[in-house]
Parts: sequence; C-alpha cells; structure tokens
Amino acid sequence: MIRTLLHRISVKTLDAVSEKAEQSNVPAVQKAGAALDKVRGVVGLDRIDTRSPMPPWQGQKPDQPMWQSDRDKLYKHQVDRGIIDPAEGEAPQTPEVPAIKVYYRRGCPYSRAALELLKQRDLAFAEFDYTDDASLKSWVKLKTGRGTSPQILVHEQPIGGYDQLRELDLSGELQQLIDAGPIEEDSSKSADETPHETPGVIDVEELAARIAEGQRVHLLDVRRPDEWATGIIEGAVCIELQQLGDKTDDLDDQAVWVVYCASGGRSARAQALLQSRDFASVVNLQGGITAWRAAGHAVAKPGATKRPSIKLPVIRQHPERSPFEAEAMAILEAGEQPVDTTVLEGEALVARVLEVLDEVRPMVQADGGDIRLLDIAGDIVSVELTGNCIGCPSSQATLRQGIERRLVSRIPQIKGIRSPQLEPAG
Repeated sequence: MIRTLLHRISVKTLDAVSEKAEQSNVPAVQKAGAALDKVRGVVGLDRIDTRSPMPPWQGQKPDQPMWQSDRDKLYKHQVDRGIIDPAEGEAPQTPEVPAIKVYYRRGCPYSRAALELLKQRDLAFAEFDYTDDASLKSWVKLKTGRGTSPQILVHEQPIGGYDQLRELDLSGELQQLIDAGPIEEDSSKSADETPHETPGVIDVEELAARIAEGQRVHLLDVRRPDEWATGIIEGAVCIELQQLGDKTDDLDDQAVWVVYCASGGRSARAQALLQSRDFASVVNLQGGITAWRAAGHAVAKPGATKRPSIKLPVIRQHPERSPFEAEAMAILEAGEQPVDTTVLEGEALVARVLEVLDEVRPMVQADGGDIRLLDIAGDIVSVELTGNCIGCPSSQATLRQGIERRLVSRIPQIKGIRSPQLEPAG
C-alpha cells in the first residue's frame, strides 16, 4: 500500500515538473523536461495503474419509468445523434417487466410489509426505491395521485398501498388482475370518432364535497354481492363487474358516473368498459370504498341504493301544476304493467317500493323535485319530497295523483302514502 502511494506521488510530481518545463521559455529547460519524460516512461513513472479497470459497457439500459411518448423521443434523439444504430428502422421493444411494480421509500414499514407479502406469494415484481430520487417520486405521485409509500401498480394501473394490496390478495382479486393482463384501449375508433373527453379519477374528498353540496351524483359499485353487504356509498347502483357488460343499457349514458370498487382496480376496468360503450363521462374513485371509509365517510346498507334509472321522456310542466297531470299521466298509464299480487316482506318489499319510486322519479325531477323513501310501516309508505316540491301548491296532487296511485296499483298490499312535511302541524 505504501509503495502504491509513493508511486502515485512520484507520478503526480513528475507530471507537474514536465508541465513546467514544457511551458518554460528557456530551451535548455525544455530539453531537460523532454529527456525526463522519456526516462520516466522507461521506468514506468508516466502513469498510474488502476487496481480495478473499468469493464466495457455491454449496452444495458436501466428500466426508467417513462411515458412511451418520451421513450420514442429519446430513441429518435439517439438515432439522429448516432448514439445507437437503428434496428431495421424500428424502435426497440420495451423490456418485459413483471406485472407488479412497487415504488417505495426506505424505512417505511408498510413498504416492507408489501414486499414481504409479494415474496410469500411467489409473485414476480419489480421494486423501485425513490427515497433519494426526487424526479421518480414526482412521477409516482403524478401517476397515482398519492404521495404515500408504497405505491403499487398492476399492469401500470395503480391499486394503492399495502392495505389495498392485502385486501386484493385476501379476496383473490390480485391474481385475477395479474392474469387479466393490461387494459387495452379500443383501437377500432380514431380520435375524431371519440364523442366525449372524460376525466380520469376523482378523490374521496371531492366526491364527498359534491354530495354535501346537494349535487346529483351517479355512483356505480362494481364489487361482488358479498362485499355490498358490508356497506356501500349511499345512493350507489350495484352491478357486479362480471355482469356490467350485459346491463349498460340500463344506465344513463349521458350522466356523469363515478365508478368504485374496493380499491380502484376493478373500477378502472369498469371505467374502460363504459367509455368503450360511448358513455359521456366516467370517472374512477381513487382508492375505492376503502379510501372512502378511511377518510371517515359513512356507508349505507344495500337496501338504500338507487336502481338504474329508466329512460323516460322529460316532461316540462308549469311549476304550479303537478307533473303527473295531462301528458305525464298519459305516459304513466300507457306504461303500466301487470300487477304482481305476491305479498312481500322486509328487504324484498323495500326493494319493490324503491323500484316503483324510481318509475315516477323522472316526472318529479322534471320540475326540479325528488323523492326519498323514509319508512314502510305496515301498509303505509312514508316518503319525503325535496327540491321544488317543498312549498309547491301542487305537492299534494303529486303525492296523491302520481306517487300513491302508482304504488297502490303496482303493490296491492300498500294502501296509502304519507309525507311528514305535507301534513298539518299539530
């Protein structure tokens, strides 16, 4: 070691002396410097040997998280500058990588738990540590919409962190997502044929704010029936993902739909399906109902859910007339169906009452009102009229001529209807 150090000092000293002699204006000094260079070359003092020489570059490239458009630009730049040789004029294919990617921060216990779970299941995955990489961290936040660690992608679709990964693993859906492969866009249509631009995601706070403001939100729960039993977001339409393709005709394709599942994986597929069916606007709830619960928002029982709206003509009436008079009543009478005399109880009765209310709801909403089921006590149904129905002179006519008449005709065991806000005080 001492010999190596002395060798390095000697080489650097001789380098300095030779440089000074070369820059001197005295011919004798220049000649002496040149002679010194020859002598040092003979005795091996003209260079410092490296202990571990640099291995030749084999052409490997790191797997960097880049958009495909950026990869194409980089490839074109490298070809134009002669950095790489084009392979028959085509860009090289992106190296095959595992379906699962885990982006994490060192020292995070949830990251360690996620990596350990994947190892226990013998699932192939790629891991990326962004602790000291600000640009990669920014890219992950842009891709997933979250700044927490870890963030896990399956076929480039964010599923959330450790909690969401564990939930998908326990339900068996993780393997289903892996086996299903990447979500492919419908390439049969050109960009000019796409009728609507749709936003991608909505977070739970924005959704909660919209609901609190009284905005009409169309929610679609694509989980399994056993998951619905644990609670849904109030007002959601429940259609299992596997059944959605056969039931899209029951949904209003011009409404803005918020689709959710447990954590966002299945709802992303439902979103792609609805978009391929030309739905006007479909957004995916970020983090699903798991994030909704984690934020402290309430869930409801499936019996409180709305059914898919029946597409009926919108009838515009004078605001002081019942929407069930004249043309609207004629439409309702023409659409009546055979009466089912089966006596219903419990959830079955609630579900049937909700279906009938959904039949008449478009008529009420045409005048800016709405109906909400409050209770069923014996053979009496209690409802609440909201919106423009409050204080409207035709509210009683709406309640009796339209809603009560339809309920009694469709469900014979129902004998009447009441609305607390329309009853006299005292």
